Amino acid sequence: MNQRITKNYQFNYDLKQLRAFLEVAKVKSFSKAAENLFISQPAISRKISQLEEALNCQLFIRENNTVELTPSGEELRNKLPKIFENLAGITESLNSLTKYNKLKIGYTCAAMSSFLPSLIRKTTDKLTGYELIFSEDNTTGLINKVLENNIHCAFIMAQPKHENLITINIRSESMGLMIPDNHPFNSLNEIPIELLKQETIILFPRPQNPSLYDHILEHFHNKNFMPKAIREADSCNAIFGFVAAETGVAFIAESMAGLCMKGTSYKPISQPGPEIKFSFISNRFFLEDWHVTFERLISENYCDDSCFYLNQMDKSFIIQNNL
Repeated sequence: MNQRITKNYQFNYDLKQLRAFLEVAKVKSFSKAAENLFISQPAISRKISQLEEALNCQLFIRENNTVELTPSGEELRNKLPKIFENLAGITESLNSLTKYNKLKIGYTCAAMSSFLPSLIRKTTDKLTGYELIFSEDNTTGLINKVLENNIHCAFIMAQPKHENLITINIRSESMGLMIPDNHPFNSLNEIPIELLKQETIILFPRPQNPSLYDHILEHFHNKNFMPKAIREADSCNAIFGFVAAETGVAFIAESMAGLCMKGTSYKPISQPGPEIKFSFISNRFFLEDWHVTFERLISENYCDDSCFYLNQMDKSFIIQNNL
C-alpha cells in the first residue's frame, strides 16, 4: 500500500513549470510570458520543454512566430486553475491552525537602510496576531517569491506593474556615489555625472533589478557617454569591498552613506541623478488584514500624494475581499 501511494505521488514536473505553461497559454507568446514572470526567454522555453517531456505530449504548436495550444495543451489549461486553487486552499487551512499567523516579509538592503526600520517599529504593535519573519534578497528574487507565494510581501527597489501583484509606491530616494577615500572626487562637494566617463562603475548584475540597472545607464546615455568599464558584484558587501579595494566607484542609496566601510567615502551626485523607486508588493490572490495595515502606514508616513499608487482594480479587489 505504501509503495503504491509513493508511486502515485511521484511527478517528473513541478509547479514552476505548470505556472510557466499557464502564462504562455494566456499570452500566446514565450517572450511576453518570460517578461511577465521576470525570467529569461530561454528559461521559460526550457521549462515548457521539460514539462512536455514529463507529460509525454506536445502542449504548444510553434510556427511562423505564433504560439497555439494543442488539444493536450487545451486540456491542461482547463484543469490547472482548479488544481492551483486547491493547493492555495491547503495553505490557508493549515495556516488557520497555528496560534500566530506567520507573515513572511522580504526586503532589499537599501530598503532596510532607509525607511523600513521605522516602518517595522510602527507595524509591530498593529499586527499582534502575526509572527513577522524577515528575509533579504534582490528585487527580482523578491518579486518571484511573492508571485510564487513563498513570501507574503516585500519592500523592493522597483515599482513593477504586474497583473498578479498589488504595488504600493513609496517615495523615491536619490542615489549618491561611494568612492575610495583617496579618490580625487573627495575634493568635490557633489559629483557631476559627466565625470564618471573615465571611471569603472561597480554595479549589481542586471537580472537582480533590470529597471534600476537600466535607469542608471540611461543617465550615462543622456550625457552621450558610457563609463570606462562596468564591474558587476552580487551583494552590497561585495560592492563596498570592491570600492574599498580601489577597483571602481559605486552608486548607493543616499540613506546608505553612513554604511561606508573603512577606505571609502560618500559623495552626492549633481541632480538630476539616478534615484531608487521603492515599493511595497503583495500577491493579490493571498491578501489578509495585514495588507491594510501596511497600506495605511505607507500612505500616511512614507510617500507623498504624487508617489502613492494603488490602481482602481487593486482598490476594488481589496474592498470586495473586505480588507
